[in-house]
Amino acid sequence: MLLEGKKALITGSRRGIGRGIADLFAMHGADIGINDVESGKDVEQTIDMVKSYGRRASWHEADIANSNDVNRMFNDFIKEHGSIDILVNNAVASRKNNFLDIKEEDWDFEVGNALKGYFLCSQNAARQMAKQGTGGRIVSISSVHALRAFPNDTVYGVCKAGLIRMAQSMAVDLAGHNINSNCVAPGYIDSRPLTPEQEHLRGGLDYAQQAIDWIPARRGGVPLDIARTALFLCSELGDYVNGQCITVDGGFITGGTPPGS
Repeated sequence: MLLEGKKALITGSRRGIGRGIADLFAMHGADIGINDVESGKDVEQTIDMVKSYGRRASWHEADIANSNDVNRMFNDFIKEHGSIDILVNNAVASRKNNFLDIKEEDWDFEVGNALKGYFLCSQNAARQMAKQGTGGRIVSISSVHALRAFPNDTVYGVCKAGLIRMAQSMAVDLAGHNINSNCVAPGYIDSRPLTPEQEHLRGGLDYAQQAIDWIPARRGGVPLDIARTALFLCSELGDYVNGQCITVDGGFITGGTPPGS
């Protein structure tokens, strides 16, 4: 129960990596705010999952690229939970194009979601944490695309690299408020939902057989791999980790090369 009694807001958490983080955080005692830009049946599934651990769950439909939506989301979260201890920035939307074909609207769309939105959420969370005087943790999900160029990933890579730099500035500026800020950089993560029959495989299921050829760990990642690192950073285990980016990729960034690259 590393997060017992903590209040955590996780953006982009109705499925995928965000849901994996919500699952593990609730398992360790946190109440969870679930966010996404739209609703769906998977929202109810995620809420039920959090409640199955005896934790409180709240739903916050909001576009993180919109400051009005973000302000409303944080106001609603505080009304529901009373305070905030943890923010995990995970929501993202991407448009992949060759550098020569990137349009201004593509740039604005992705920067709004993958960089500006993280800033808006982080600032809201940090202001509330500072007001509370109890400290807090902010974790942003970056990517190995921040550390290495891939085809057609210019805007995405720039945004993910920007998150690492922003986390460093936040670590410096927020240190006096006992707020730690860090990033996690996932590699290949297969976030397709598991069926009930597959739940026992969580954390070990290798969806991509080709991964054994170019990832030293010889498997693709799953959301639980990222959730475990986020849990470390948001618990007392990560008290002295600040302004860092932890790569969670099975060793891929050390030199593995995907087919066709």
